[in-house]
Amino acid sequence: MTTNLTAIGTVRTSLQGFEIQLEKPYRPGLKGLSGFSHAHIIWVADRSSTAENNNSLVCPKPYTASDQDIGVFGSRSPARPNPICMSVVMISGLDEENGILKMPFIDTMPDTPVLDIKPYFPASDRVESARIPEHFSHWPKSYEASAHFDWAAEFR
Repeated sequence: MTTNLTAIGTVRTSLQGFEIQLEKPYRPGLKGLSGFSHAHIIWVADRSSTAENNNSLVCPKPYTASDQDIGVFGSRSPARPNPICMSVVMISGLDEENGILKMPFIDTMPDTPVLDIKPYFPASDRVESARIPEHFSHWPKSYEASAHFDWAAEFR
């Protein structure tokens, strides 16, 4: 199976944090997003994708709280068979006319290609009874709390 994907925009840094600049043909798609506080951003890990990374299905001991190897599907590693990633962002501004979505933070690099933007719906995106492995139990319990967490200390 072959699938062709087209980037709709690019992540950029700004004085207030980050923004996604949409290509002109995709700007009308922002209509109606302004009423949402958060969105899912689907993006391509274009700089971590290599043939070697894409063929490796195991991340050797990536977390400091665990001495276990982790399968790529049990991680958020950008090195995947298909380097498609997802982030939840807080929407801090929206300029529909110029195609700019502003956010305080996104876990991508500048110039990362964006494939899609989807609104965050608590009714379908929030899971109250979600569970995670024990070695992640000290991680923040919310998007907001993660802003103050020392993420750098979690990875080898």
